[in-house]
Amino acid sequence: MKSKFKSEIIDSEVKKAEPAKKFRAPTEIEEVEIKKLHESDVEEAAKVMRKCLFSVTDEEISGVVSKGMSYGAFVDRILVSVGLSWEVRFNPDTLDFEEGEGNAVFLEDDAILLAYEGRGIRELLIEKREEEGRELGKEYAVAITSSIRPNDENLSEAMMQRGNKTEKALIRRGYRFAKSQHGVVAFKKL
Repeated sequence: MKSKFKSEIIDSEVKKAEPAKKFRAPTEIEEVEIKKLHESDVEEAAKVMRKCLFSVTDEEISGVVSKGMSYGAFVDRILVSVGLSWEVRFNPDTLDFEEGEGNAVFLEDDAILLAYEGRGIRELLIEKREEEGRELGKEYAVAITSSIRPNDENLSEAMMQRGNKTEKALIRRGYRFAKSQHGVVAFKKL
């Protein structure tokens, strides 16, 4: 006697194997575009930086953006990250900043909205600002990664083990770390 239960009827029918459907996460579809920041981006840049706990004013950001060396990461035309930079004079022998004509591009910490962390945006912003420095004939790219002076002898090793995301990104890009009167300075010859 045949069972009239639906599950048994379904199981007894021969099913054709359907090809598995591939779904793509929205993050795979989103494309990041790195663009130079302009005066029209200042208000949005300030919002992004404040969301990332930077204490800045629109006027401060405007002053840096007007120097023409700052970039932003845009996803679907929305600013999601800010990488400010400007020209400085850096002495690699004394690890100090001096008066005079700029020979380096200074990289401020990147402000990246939390939802966009871990997508390589920090590295893209660092690379773009290094490229800008090279095009302008600068010798170095420089960043102050920490205002405190650690006691560790081997800074690069210490940064790799317990450094922040910016420090780790700079290590991967070949920066050297040194203690200075300003804290920990990361620098690279361009």
